[in-house]
Amino acid sequence: MSRLALTSIVAMTAAIATSAASFAASIDRIENDQDNSAPVDATVEVEAVTTEIATAIATAQSNSAGGSFTNETEIDSTQVTNGATSATTDIEADSVWGLSTGFATAQGNALTVDGEDGLDIDAEQTAGAGASVSALSALRLNTYGGNTAQSAIASANAVEVMGSGNMPMNVRQSSEADVEARSEIEAEEVETALATAQSAGNSLTVTGYEANIIALIDQENSGNVRSTVDADIAHANWGVTAMSEASGNTASSQNDWGYGHLQGGQNNSGEVRATTTLAVGTFGDGPVVGSAHAVGNNALVSNIGADAYSGVTQNNSAAVTGQVSMQLGTGMAAYGTSSAIGNAQSAYICATCPVGLNAPVNQVNSGAISSVTQMRANGYVGGMTGSATAVGNVSTFSTVTGN
Repeated sequence: MSRLALTSIVAMTAAIATSAASFAASIDRIENDQDNSAPVDATVEVEAVTTEIATAIATAQSNSAGGSFTNETEIDSTQVTNGATSATTDIEADSVWGLSTGFATAQGNALTVDGEDGLDIDAEQTAGAGASVSALSALRLNTYGGNTAQSAIASANAVEVMGSGNMPMNVRQSSEADVEARSEIEAEEVETALATAQSAGNSLTVTGYEANIIALIDQENSGNVRSTVDADIAHANWGVTAMSEASGNTASSQNDWGYGHLQGGQNNSGEVRATTTLAVGTFGDGPVVGSAHAVGNNALVSNIGADAYSGVTQNNSAAVTGQVSMQLGTGMAAYGTSSAIGNAQSAYICATCPVGLNAPVNQVNSGAISSVTQMRANGYVGGMTGSATAVGNVSTFSTVTGN
C-alpha cells in the first residue's frame, strides 16, 4: 500500500470518528437498589426558658436516592423498606419572643430527580407490612410565643421528578405501612399560630417545563394513613390556622408548554383519616381557621400550552374521614372546613391556542365516606362559618383558551 493511500485512510478514519463524536449525545445511566429493614429515627429536642428564636428540623428516610442531571439520563431504581421510620421535633419553653418553628419529615422510600435534558425513569418502591412511618412536630409554650409554625409530613413511598425534555416514566408504588403525621401546639399566648400535617401512602409529583411527560403509574396502598393537627391556645392575638391532609394514593403532573400524560391505576384499601382539633380561648384581631381533607385516591393533571391525557383507574374500598372540631371562646371570626372523597381525578388545560384533553375516567368506591365539621363557642364570635363535603367519586375537567 502506498504512503498516500495509507495517509488517506488514516485521515478518513479520523474524520469519521470526529463526526460520530460530534453527533453522539452524552447519556447518564443510574442504577439504584436499596433495601432497609432497620429502624431509622431522627429526633430534635429544644428546651429553653426564654429565647428569641427556636427552630427544630428533623428528617428521617429509610431509603433515599436523588440527583440533578444536565445530560439526558436513564434511571432504574428499586427501593424496599420494612423498618420503622420516625421524625420528631419537640420544642418546649416558657417563652419564645420571636419565631418558633418545627419541621418533621419522615419517608419510607424517597426518590427525587431533577433533569435538564430529558429523564427516562423506571422506579419501584415497596413499603412492607413490617414498615411504619411517622412524623411528629410539637410545640409547648408556658407563657408567650410570637409567631409559631409547626409542620409534619409523612409518606411511605414518595417520588418527585422535575425537568425538561422527554420524560417517560414507569412508577410502581406499593405500601402496607401505617403512616401518621401529627402536628401539636400548646400555648398560653401567641401572636400567630400555624400547624399543618400531611400524610400519604404513595405519592408521585411530576413538574415539567417544555417537557413531554408520559407517566405510567401503579399505586397500591393497604396501610392506614392519618394526619392529625391539635392546637390548644388560650390567647391568639392575630389568629390561628390549622390544616390536616391525608391520602392513600396521590399522583400529580404539572407541565408548561409540553405534552402531559398520566395513566395507570390507583387502589386504596387502607383507612384514610384527617383530623383537625382546635381549642382557642380569645382571638380578637385575627380569625381561627381549621380544615381537614382526606382522599382515598387522587390524580391531577395540569397543562399549559399543550395537549394532555388523564386516564387513571381508581378503586377505593376503605373508610375515608375528614373531621374538624373547634371549641372557641370569644373573638373575631372562625371558619371550619372538612372534606372526604373516595376517588378524585381532575385535569386542567390552559393555552393561547386551542388544545385538546383526552380523559377516560373509571372510578369505583365501596368505602364509607364521612365529613364532619363541629364548631362551638361559649362567648361572642363575630362570625362562624362551617362546611362539610363528602363525595364517593368526583371527576373535574376543564380546558381554557387564554388571551
